[in-house]
Amino acid sequence: MSFEPTDIAIILVSSAACVYCFVLSRRLKALQNTKDGLGATILAMSKSISAMSSSTQETRSHVGEMAGRLAGLLEEANATCARLETVQSSLETTQQSAVDQVTNTQTELGIMMRIILDQSKSRIVEMTNMMQEFRELTEKDVERGRASAPARRPAIPYPAE
Repeated sequence: MSFEPTDIAIILVSSAACVYCFVLSRRLKALQNTKDGLGATILAMSKSISAMSSSTQETRSHVGEMAGRLAGLLEEANATCARLETVQSSLETTQQSAVDQVTNTQTELGIMMRIILDQSKSRIVEMTNMMQEFRELTEKDVERGRASAPARRPAIPYPAE
């Protein structure tokens, strides 16, 4: 049997292809290895994805609960704001009423004080006039008494001033 150069070339190419397939096979087995290769990476990524998925589900459920609680708190806050506005307007009305009452009372008190002062002044004037009249009468009685009788000493001594 004789070999032609093309046969030798085909055998060499086929041998090279077999060696290349053998190397590729080893590399694929290394990639599929679940300890060190791409298989381990894919396995780790799959576990991470499932953990992220469950974490996302838990987060969504917590967010839903928190949103419900927040909605309730917002409603309560709005109701409280409405009550506070009502109380504030009531307090403002009460304050204005109290200020008006104090102003009116002060005005009435001022008027009453003026009336009392005027009455006191008129009574003081009356008392001053009466004291003046008593002095004049006393002086007249004393002058008459000196002329008709000797000077008498009072029975009760007056305190010294």
